[in-house]
Order: sequence, then C-alpha cells, then structure tokens
Amino acid sequence: MAETLPEAVAPELRRSGPDERSGPLSRVLQWQLAMPVRAWLLIGGLLVFQVAWAHAVLWASGRLALGSLDRAAIVLAVYGPFALAALAISNRAGQRALVSFWPATGWPEAVRSQWADRFTHGPAKIEWAALLVGVSGGLLALAASPASVLGEPEGRAAVFLAYAPAFVLGYGMLPPALVITLRWLGLVARIHREASAIDPFDRAPIYAFSRLTVLPGLAYAAATYYSVTVNAAFQAGNLPSLAFLATAMLFSIAAFVAPLWGIHTRLAGAKDELSLDVERRVSRVAAELYGRIDAGDFASTPALNDTLTGLMTLRHRVSRVPTWPWPPQLFRGFVSALLLPIVVFVASRLIDSLLP
Repeated sequence: MAETLPEAVAPELRRSGPDERSGPLSRVLQWQLAMPVRAWLLIGGLLVFQVAWAHAVLWASGRLALGSLDRAAIVLAVYGPFALAALAISNRAGQRALVSFWPATGWPEAVRSQWADRFTHGPAKIEWAALLVGVSGGLLALAASPASVLGEPEGRAAVFLAYAPAFVLGYGMLPPALVITLRWLGLVARIHREASAIDPFDRAPIYAFSRLTVLPGLAYAAATYYSVTVNAAFQAGNLPSLAFLATAMLFSIAAFVAPLWGIHTRLAGAKDELSLDVERRVSRVAAELYGRIDAGDFASTPALNDTLTGLMTLRHRVSRVPTWPWPPQLFRGFVSALLLPIVVFVASRLIDSLLP
C-alpha cells in the first residue's frame, strides 16, 4: 500500500476534524455513534413528546375533547424523529463504507480515523444558519397552513402552540440535514477522485459508498411521498411547505447519482484501457496463429490456440467489470422506490377520471 498522499489531501489531514467546533446536528450524530441505544431512545422520546404536547395543549384549551386523538398531531410528529433516524443510519453506513473502501485509496491506515471524523464534524456556523432557516420556514409553514386544518379562528393560538414543536423540529431538521448530506456526498466524491489504488476487478470497494448515497436519497423521497399522501391536507396551497418538498425530492435524486459519477468515469476509462490491452494481445496472437498455419507449421498451433482461449476468457472477464458504483439490484430498488408511488398516483387518478 502506498504511503504517500495526494498533495490535495495531505494538508487537510494535518488538521484534525474534532478540534474544529462542530455544529449542533453534527454533535448529535457523534453522540448517536457513541451511544446508539440512547440515541434511539431519544428519537422515540421526541416522537412521544410531540404527540403528548399537542394533545395536552388541545385538551387544555378545549379545542379537542379530553381523551380524543388528533390525527394531525400524530402525523406531524413523524418528521423530526424520522430525519434523525435517517441521518443516524446513513452516518453509520458512511463509517462502514469508509472501512470497506479504504484499501482502494492507497493511503496509510494511520489517517483513516481523520477521514472518519470528517463524516461527523461539520462547521458550527453553517449548521446553525441552516437550522435558523429551517425553524423560520417551519413557523412560516405553520402560519400558512389552510384554515381547513387549523379550524375556526377563535382559539387558533392554541392550535399554533400545539403544532409548533412538530413544525419547528420537522422543518428545522431539513436544511441542516441537507448541509450534512452534502458534506457526506462531497467527501465521497473527493475520496473517489483522489484514490490511487482502485482495482476495477475488486467490487467490494467499488460498491462501498453506494449504500450511503442511496439511504439519504430514499429518506428524502419517503418524506416527500409521506407529505403528499398522509399529510396532504397541510400541503394544499402552502408555498413554504411545497418549496421544502420540491427541494427534498430533487435532492433525493441528486444524492444518489452525483457523488458516484466521478468514480464511474474512472472505472469506464480503466475498463476501456483493459479492453484495449486484451484486444492488442488477441490481434498479436491471431496474427501469429495465421502465420504458422500459412507456413504449414501445425505442430505449434495448439499452444497458440490455448493462449488465444485464455485471452478470450480474459476478454469476457473484462467485459463484466462494473463501471457503475452500485450493485444492479440496488439501482433497480432505488428507481422502483422513486417511481412506483408516482405510477400508483397517476394510475389512481386515471381510474377516478374514467369511473362514472
């Protein structure tokens, strides 16, 4: 394994990520890695708190009969905990992917921990700014909620108070989650670009980061579909909410494809070089074989024929070298998960329009 690092990588590795002040969500991710059981208890506790808070306020204000359940309060409480859970799972997948891909980097094992730290340490100023944008957007979305959901104007302050934690946590999580996801994807793209020991025949490192890219993509897509189906009442005419949804949906696609495009280009180039090397040798052996046959030297042709057979086997092996850095079943699963809800939605609307 090479002990020298690319010039663009070495300066960064001399700066230790943990020494920089981490943002609020990055600190949560660090804690989730260190104490996974407590982290999942926190996620469940946030869900229960939001539902309990909303019902306590609605019952106390008289907007909801004591003991009755409010569907909107339960539906809205999912967003924040879901975002935390998706980030926790993706973060752990990124750490495992780095371990799997590391032999392909060609870098010393001593610096791997510093790259791992970069997946969980983000700039505090950027994350706080993103959090402020998300909280502001959540309050605007709450204020822009349709009257059909908020009910009569009288006593509406209690409804705002009941739903405020869900809107603040749910919308507040999206911008910093996007920032963190972008940091992950940027790290993946850079590692792929600067790795110096990629073996096109070794599929384990090639596919290593595909799970990290597909998990956020599916998470953002799932949140979008959840919003336009289960929580559709809040989206109708709600411009802040629709803007958040459009951003999440576009990002879900970009997150899957963009960071892996660089290694696809490298793999395609390496495959072309391997194919050309094989074809040159096939041509040389074929020309030699033709010359022996034309000269009537049939005794030496079996050895050449065996060589040509071996080259054909190698050609077949090279043709099977993957150039896309995700397993075929993973790609098909992502596309299906992305398109199936759209197909079902369009089909249901067509059926409704055809029925009397």
